[in-house]
Amino acid sequence: MYFLELLSSLWMLLCSIFGIIFAMIFIGIVASHRQFHTSTIMLALNSAIAGIIVNVTCCCQAIYQLTSDGNDKLCSFRGFLLHAGAGLLYQTLCVQAFHRLFVVVFATRRYLRSTKVIASITIIQWLISMTFGIPALMIGRIVYQSGSRICQASLNDLIIFLYLSIFIYFCPITIIVLIYIRIVHFTKQHTFTTNNQHSAANRHRQRRELRFIRRLLIIVGVIFFMSFPYLIFFLRAQFFPHAESLPYAQRVSFVSLSFGFSIWMLLNLIFTDKVRKHLIKTIQAFPSRTSYKQDLGQDLRNR
Repeated sequence: MYFLELLSSLWMLLCSIFGIIFAMIFIGIVASHRQFHTSTIMLALNSAIAGIIVNVTCCCQAIYQLTSDGNDKLCSFRGFLLHAGAGLLYQTLCVQAFHRLFVVVFATRRYLRSTKVIASITIIQWLISMTFGIPALMIGRIVYQSGSRICQASLNDLIIFLYLSIFIYFCPITIIVLIYIRIVHFTKQHTFTTNNQHSAANRHRQRRELRFIRRLLIIVGVIFFMSFPYLIFFLRAQFFPHAESLPYAQRVSFVSLSFGFSIWMLLNLIFTDKVRKHLIKTIQAFPSRTSYKQDLGQDLRNR
């Protein structure tokens, strides 16, 4: 059993480190190039910042599991940060989906795409993400799980578990899916209503927007699969309350979640076209620069 605990903690730590690296690469590229400061990329940057927060929190949790039993004064607060960070990350996708809705469906209302509106929505998203878990923390419903050595809302605590799940999973996913349906419906309605002069440009724009929404749905799929163990253990606890408890249920759940957070940051990097292309060019140029420096050094030595 100790070997499994050690292995799971090391896996969480490794996944978290990779998630932090992917997010830092994204932030570094965007921060150092002003041409990437567009609305779409800045909203992806918002996800990268949230990704750093949740991956650092998971990393700290894994370190505490490796060095102690994790049941200290800050245990409940770390549990709160895990809930808040996960909710923050998921809700950043909602802001991206709303932006695409404003661009496609409400294209004539330019004020909806203004910096003030997008910044206001983003600020509201951060405020909700940072505060929705406070009630659970204040009333002591984020408790230490001895089997998993993690402070979380108990799987048997139906009310608080559903409360947190609504903010973290159900609301963001529902909003994203509904926005996707609205955009697809709008696009199909207006495919043949444009005049010939602008039809090609409109079709190209519609394909671009649909590709963006499909990428959001891929990330939603990642969310579902990485949350699937948590859902299974929760349903088991509700439908079979007298069954023997699984001591490692939440540990297994967070092993899956930490892997998903890491993949999420990788997808965020890959799906942002300009940032991905810049990274590829940088990687391709690195061997040639190294070779040039070596040749230059050899010429200097020969002289």
